[in-house]
Amino acid sequence: MISADEFVSRSLLQVTVSWHTHPSDDQASLVHMWLHMSDLGPVRVHTAPDASLELTLDQPHDSYDMDEYGQVIVGPAPVDLLMSRFIGQSIRAVHSIIDHRIETEIGLRLKLDHGEARILNLGDELVITDTALPDALEAALR
Repeated sequence: MISADEFVSRSLLQVTVSWHTHPSDDQASLVHMWLHMSDLGPVRVHTAPDASLELTLDQPHDSYDMDEYGQVIVGPAPVDLLMSRFIGQSIRAVHSIIDHRIETEIGLRLKLDHGEARILNLGDELVITDTALPDALEAALR
């Protein structure tokens, strides 16, 4: 595990993602995201069982088949994924996002050269956003 403070002053070089797909699902769900950071390498972002985010130095794995449970596809992040917008930019600051209802750090707010992104573990779902969350959740995160 590494601290998100390691991101500060490093450039985001590339983003890799893994998606779980299943023929019965309308859309794929995000499983992991790797932020490839200058002078650090790929950092895997994953939802942890305690509702926090787990950050580890780790190379992206290969895609794999899960038989009747679908498959996990690993590859470059699509251009419409928020973090793709920030490739080539430096991270200027990192702030923890705390859910005060459970007193747990559930995410990060990254300030980059030209914008910001929040990466959160919301109900074991990896969520990446630059917009406000529902009011009740926003209030709990302050």
